[in-house]
Amino acid sequence: MAFFKYSHTFVLSLAILTFFHLTNAYNLSPKPNIIVKDPQFSTGLPKVESSYFGFTINLRPLGIIVGAPRAQSTLPAQRNVNETGAIYRCSLSTTSTCNVYVIDDKGNRTIEQPDSYTYDNEARNNQWLGGAMDGGTKDTDKLLICAPRFLAPTANDYLMNGICYWVNDTLNETPVNVQKISPLRLRSLQLKNVGTTRTFYYMLAEEGLSAHVTDNNKEFIIGAPGINNWKGSTIHCRKRFEEDPTLSRRDTNAYPKIRKTRDLEFFESYPLVNKDQMNDSYFGYAVGSGYFDSNDKNQLMYVASAPQANLQSGEAYLYRYAEDSTLQLKRYYVFRGEQFGEYFGYSLVTEDLNGDGLTDVVISAPQHSVTGFFDEGAIYVFLNKGNFNFERKLIVSPMQGRARFGTTLSRLGDINHDGFNDIAVGAPFAGNGAVFVYLGNSNGLREHHSQRLNSPDSVISKYGEHMFGHGLSKGADIDHNGFNDFAVGAPNAEGVFVYRAYPVVKIRATVKSQTREIRTDQNSFKITACYKITTTSTQLKEQDLAIRLVVDSQVKRAKFIQTRSNELSFNVSAGLQEQCRTFDCEVHTNVADIFKPIELEMHYDLINGVPNSEVFCDKCAAVDPAEPKVYSEKIIFNTGCSSDICVADLEIKSHNVDHTYILGSSRTLSITYDITNHGETAYLPQLSINSSNGMPFAKIPGHCRTKDTDSLECDLNSKDVLMAKGATTQFTVTFDVQGISGKAMIVTARVFSTGKEANEANNVAVDVITLGEFTEIDIVGIPKTKHINLEEVSNKSEIINNYEIKSLGPSNIGQMDVIFYIPVAYKVPGTTNTIQIIEKDRINMQAVYDTQRTDIHFYENDKQLIMNALEVATSAHSEKSTSKSFQTYKQKQFSTSSSSSFESTGFYDLAVENDNFQRDNNNMISNMSIRRRRREAATANVVTKAQYERIVKAHELLGEDLKGKLPVNRTIVFNCNDPEMTICLRAVIRVHDFKPEKPITVNMKYTVDLQEINQILIEPWEYFVIHIGVDVKKDGDLAGKSLGIRKSIDYNIVSKHQLYGTPIWVYILAVLGGLLLLALITYGMYKLGFFKRAKKEEMDALVHQGSTRPAAGDIEPEAENLNTERN
Repeated sequence: MAFFKYSHTFVLSLAILTFFHLTNAYNLSPKPNIIVKDPQFSTGLPKVESSYFGFTINLRPLGIIVGAPRAQSTLPAQRNVNETGAIYRCSLSTTSTCNVYVIDDKGNRTIEQPDSYTYDNEARNNQWLGGAMDGGTKDTDKLLICAPRFLAPTANDYLMNGICYWVNDTLNETPVNVQKISPLRLRSLQLKNVGTTRTFYYMLAEEGLSAHVTDNNKEFIIGAPGINNWKGSTIHCRKRFEEDPTLSRRDTNAYPKIRKTRDLEFFESYPLVNKDQMNDSYFGYAVGSGYFDSNDKNQLMYVASAPQANLQSGEAYLYRYAEDSTLQLKRYYVFRGEQFGEYFGYSLVTEDLNGDGLTDVVISAPQHSVTGFFDEGAIYVFLNKGNFNFERKLIVSPMQGRARFGTTLSRLGDINHDGFNDIAVGAPFAGNGAVFVYLGNSNGLREHHSQRLNSPDSVISKYGEHMFGHGLSKGADIDHNGFNDFAVGAPNAEGVFVYRAYPVVKIRATVKSQTREIRTDQNSFKITACYKITTTSTQLKEQDLAIRLVVDSQVKRAKFIQTRSNELSFNVSAGLQEQCRTFDCEVHTNVADIFKPIELEMHYDLINGVPNSEVFCDKCAAVDPAEPKVYSEKIIFNTGCSSDICVADLEIKSHNVDHTYILGSSRTLSITYDITNHGETAYLPQLSINSSNGMPFAKIPGHCRTKDTDSLECDLNSKDVLMAKGATTQFTVTFDVQGISGKAMIVTARVFSTGKEANEANNVAVDVITLGEFTEIDIVGIPKTKHINLEEVSNKSEIINNYEIKSLGPSNIGQMDVIFYIPVAYKVPGTTNTIQIIEKDRINMQAVYDTQRTDIHFYENDKQLIMNALEVATSAHSEKSTSKSFQTYKQKQFSTSSSSSFESTGFYDLAVENDNFQRDNNNMISNMSIRRRRREAATANVVTKAQYERIVKAHELLGEDLKGKLPVNRTIVFNCNDPEMTICLRAVIRVHDFKPEKPITVNMKYTVDLQEINQILIEPWEYFVIHIGVDVKKDGDLAGKSLGIRKSIDYNIVSKHQLYGTPIWVYILAVLGGLLLLALITYGMYKLGFFKRAKKEEMDALVHQGSTRPAAGDIEPEAENLNTERN
């Protein structure tokens, strides 16, 4: 036993140290193995600021190409030219040396020719040579280098056209056959009249602000964000065989023709036309390419960003371009930022992250703010789901403060050989800078970074903070160990740091007892520990492991005979073949805890992990921190059974199971199981559950563990390790069914124990759950054009309708068609005559789903009228406008205002060519004759019973609000339900992945001939209703059983007179109001005494007094005398 060195302290310390190292690194060296510094050559002009050595980097096996865009030149012709920028080729030895890699040795030159049609003067002051650089990771790959601030001086201006150079390979110490790309020098296109506006067209193009070489090494994509008033464009360079190599620079308006093959390889170049781009969008700020089309994975497509588009929230476009003289860009998808001013699109990478063969897109927004106070930065991950659908995920900066996470992005390849490609994200303004490595997985990228690299020097340079991470190389295997290495530039520290990658290994270790049960009278047992490594490395075949075995750590009933303790540690050399060792243990049984199992644990780790050192360790390897470091097993006691092995009889039954599930109706699906033991004691009873379509589990109990993503294994009794005879337990499992699909799901549950089974048939419960779909759909149509009165309008009228097709769930719809049935011509009853009501060539439609415009195809009698889909893009304005209209509609506040103009771009026009007739007097007479014959045919025709039944059936299509107002015997409903009365078109919109939260909005515009309608509306007809039908057809469900469609569509009505007269209730209210006003006035006059007559009342009182005076004979003498005196 001398072989084992039982030094617990040593092994424990080693394990802690190794773990500490791995927390700071995964398989990239935590410290740079090679440091390359600015060579500080003697220059013609003095250096006053950082050369930005390391701003751009291209790592290759024979050396590293470094851009220093603000360097002073060492070349004789450039000694008096300020900050031309320089390119260096540096060795990869530990004492790296650099030499100038001369791409351009010319100085400022005046070579203008009076009759030249290009501006040929050249000024290289501050041209930023090396401001953009790209190429493959092999020395045989092409290398593209740009100077975006290269000038062409004129007598009055400096034209910042920019320039790029490329070489076929970097096999030599100095570049061979350097070729220029400079297509923006034409005199006629520096300034250009666009309409009535004079624009800076090529004058400030800044060709080469971004640069990209496609993976197939056959194309260059160069960003020129200053073209056309900073709308921007991309310049595409493609390999051609031309007679005249200067044709590329001179002729950019015509698509070059293929000539005879030449020995000299030549790339033509031309800027694309992007008509719909807004000014100051900066399209072309970052560029990339890939294979995005799930229907054609060999079709190369392109991505370019416009960080100032979308109201400065930023956009990027997945596109191709027309390979003809138009060079028109065609968009297939629009990626959008979320936050104003976050500079979405500052950088981007295109890479297949999840290994499905489709290229995904990562776009940075380095000025994204998490707190609202700082530019923390973020990256957007767009996972390609096929059919040009992308799933978006936001990863924000893992650092607080002004880090500008995402300023740079780079492709690392599969640095850890797990089958998924990885990326690096730079945060150069986090102190001296930092770089984060994110590993790919089946969901795109892991949530958290696997490794962080900090600037090696914490001291701020004389030029300020280092900006470590502003230059990132692609992953390249420079040491031929099979794993990609990586270089990081720190421009303000004028340095480049190379990090070599360590091979990754996986440790496979197990510990098991030679018997799974221990008798109560047994006092010893044997355990076997097995181990090996797996790796894709071709160099590493063995690794030293530190292993620690622990037995019964809680109760301590067992211990190793060798150490007399319950722990044993040893080191081994593990190879690719499994090795095993056996150890003797003694056990002391106590009746009190006989039912608790003995736990075995095997802890393991690498001895030679990734060192925290600048010196690369050729024998060391890395282990993924996410991999397990412990393996455990249990041993139980066998007791109470008739034989050495217990014979249990476990039975499992499921209940409360709904065997029909409607997709999307709930987030989870639960199944409850009853487990009963009818036999002998079952030790370590366990339940295994899996589903046929791999549904994940919504929640996992503490006594359960996942074996695979779709398999769950649980201990039935979390407190006890046995189920006695007659014992019953219940267990509920909950599935996460949000992502489920298919026709059925089979859930299989199986119970087992360490002993034998009396009846294996009842150990399994199988539940087949039928998966159904049902979707409620609301179809709402709103006419923006008010009802038409023929007394007011008589010629032609344009009608605008808005439609919204909205899913209310619960199920998503994979693929469906939205069909519009548009009647265009009316068949005169009783004749063969047809009258064109809606002009086919004036039907315009626009459909938007999920912020993307959707193709619309038109059919007449099952014949497609248009085959070519127009540009697929997004109109946020139209979508918001339409949504607002539908919100107003739902509040029953209809807007009768109509807009006479639509965006021309994005509408689908039916271009039906019509001959232009010269209408002279004879033609006018002929037309009048035709109209008279139509009128006579209509008036002469007596409506038959069958025709009247069709009219009544069509009238039933009207809403309840119109049925009472439009009489059936005076209303013509112009619809597609009766082919004997109408000729129709079908407009079909194909929709993929229709979800409840994403409605389809459709804008429709068409023109009706009111003169023709007026000819139709003769006695007794007074109303003409245009009914455009809308329906939804789901793939695989022609009968529509899984759809519940509710429609609320208003119609377009044309009437001979005013549609609605004044209702009788208006007159009644007017009369009642007048009477009430009269009563109020009368009452007021009464209160003011207007009706009081004081004089009349006084005269009435005198008359009354006279009528009651006594007779003359009865008057007393005294009274009579008094009367006489008065008289």
